[in-house]
Amino acid sequence: MRVDSEKMLKDENSEISNKWFYFTILCLLVDYGRPQDFLPIGFLRPGMLAIIPLIIFIFKDKGLALSKSHQLRMIWFILLLLAVYIPFALNGTYAYRTFSDMFKFMPLIISIVVCVNSVERLKVFMRFYIGVMTYVALYGLMHNGVGSGNYFADENDISLYINMVIPFCYFLAMAETNKKIRLLYFSALIIGLMTVVISFSRGGFVGLVVMFSIVWFVSPRKMLSLFLICVLAVVAYVYSDDTYKQEMSTVTDQSEGTANARLMSWASAWDMFLDYPLGVGGNNFQVHFPDYQGDRFKRGMWGRVAHSLWFTLIPELGIIGIILYFRLLKFNLKDILSIRFNKAEPNADEKYLEAMSIAFLASLAGFFASATFISVLYYPHYWYMTAIIVATARIGYSLKGGSSGSMPT
Repeated sequence: MRVDSEKMLKDENSEISNKWFYFTILCLLVDYGRPQDFLPIGFLRPGMLAIIPLIIFIFKDKGLALSKSHQLRMIWFILLLLAVYIPFALNGTYAYRTFSDMFKFMPLIISIVVCVNSVERLKVFMRFYIGVMTYVALYGLMHNGVGSGNYFADENDISLYINMVIPFCYFLAMAETNKKIRLLYFSALIIGLMTVVISFSRGGFVGLVVMFSIVWFVSPRKMLSLFLICVLAVVAYVYSDDTYKQEMSTVTDQSEGTANARLMSWASAWDMFLDYPLGVGGNNFQVHFPDYQGDRFKRGMWGRVAHSLWFTLIPELGIIGIILYFRLLKFNLKDILSIRFNKAEPNADEKYLEAMSIAFLASLAGFFASATFISVLYYPHYWYMTAIIVATARIGYSLKGGSSGSMPT
């Protein structure tokens, strides 16, 4: 009788966990897929509705305790730092909204860490992750390289996001044994590449070049990777027109209008940091900017953003935020490398995790290269990717019979 009760409890917990996993995928689809763009449901606030079940599961099934890791601890500290700025920021409303918007990412971050707890679930999650990118890319193709809004408001935003996902299309396709799924991965890669090209984003182009360079560098099959990258480059060249080629030829031209304006904004960001080494608060760079534009700009520029992740981080979160952000990156890289150089007996699961690990490296390279020219510090992409890294590392360590290196001691 006791055995039956324990079995029933185990089955019930498994069912709850499955439901939580399905709602995690649903929340990702709603957050990135934005169904309100093509269905008249915007008044329902589908984003908030998708988060509510996750919050219920988190408190019901001890999600906060189960998600403990070095990375999540860094994210919580960054959130706390953003909250501390609110009463002291020149524009407290902007500081509060920044904290509030980023806090809303936490249910999905926690849910990914807790629910993506096996290779099977990781595969399902990544297929949906790539599928959502494919939808976003197709939307961009049909709208001249511009996304539907929110995180994909312009061509730079959509290119950055696609550059993060393309490496998973490539490496998971190489590791996939199912020919149909492999074809879907390569199709998603081609669609994403065409969207980056049609976007005319120079930051996206830089990210694309850096990302594919890392794809080749970290790939265990360099000759095959080089061949496939060359094929993709030919496809991109044929698909692009003379306007795109001329636009990309100005990437290194610092005297060009927008490039020069970015450099001047970065100089202002550095001056701001020197005056406020502890930071000015979330999204308060634009509030302080008129005091630091000097004679670099001909008119008042209140509301101008830094046009760089790094030069948003430095003046807004200051020394403490810089330390937290780079510690977060350190823990991410530690987990990625621990998966890649796992010396366990190679099998299908281990090969899949190795493909994930090298895709992570290329994905982060593409993200940070593109983000250098875009103010995306508070976008969810890197925070969600961090959750996927933690989840993947935990799966890898569980296969070796250990505990995740991302777990705090």
